[in-house]
Formats: sequence, structure tokens, C-alpha cells
Amino acid sequence: MNKIFVLVFLCFGAYGCDPADPASYFMDFNDKDRDGALSLQEWMASKVPSGLKVELNLRSGSEFKRLDANHDGKISLNELINELRTKPFAKIYWSEDPCAF
Repeated sequence: MNKIFVLVFLCFGAYGCDPADPASYFMDFNDKDRDGALSLQEWMASKVPSGLKVELNLRSGSEFKRLDANHDGKISLNELINELRTKPFAKIYWSEDPCAF
């Protein structure tokens, strides 16, 4: 019985991986005060998490101002996603399959 359970678990476990949205992962990784947005200070200190590629001008004050569409001094996830949808040169994507093991 235990062997069957393990076999079924392994078979269904392969379909259980649902990778996080790369933009959300980037934001969460760099949002140090956990307010759901990146301040200028967080943007200037931002890093690219392992497994991601970011094609934005990180740590640039002018890029921050451009991304801060509503001029509230923060980049929200919606502002970032809007940028990624409308600008072909702005990308955040997985460099490797996060579900591969």
C-alpha cells in the first residue's frame, strides 16, 4: 500500500508546480518594508533574484520616475506590469524553469 501511495504522489507531484509570476517575484524579493510597492530607496538597492532576468534599468532614478506613473513616489506591481505590457524592451522573465528539478 505504501509503495502505491508513493508512486501516485510522485506522478501527481510533477504536475503540482505552478511558478510564481516573475514580476511579482521580483517585487516581493525587493520590497523590504512589505508595503506592496518599491520606494526609490528599494529601487536603488534592488537586486535580481536567482533564476530571473530583468531587462529594466535597475538602480536608476530616471527609470524609477518613468515607472512611477501616478507620481506617488512608489512603483506598484500594477505600474510595473503595465510597463512590461506596453514596452517591448522592458521584460522580467524566468531565465530557467523554476519547476525543473
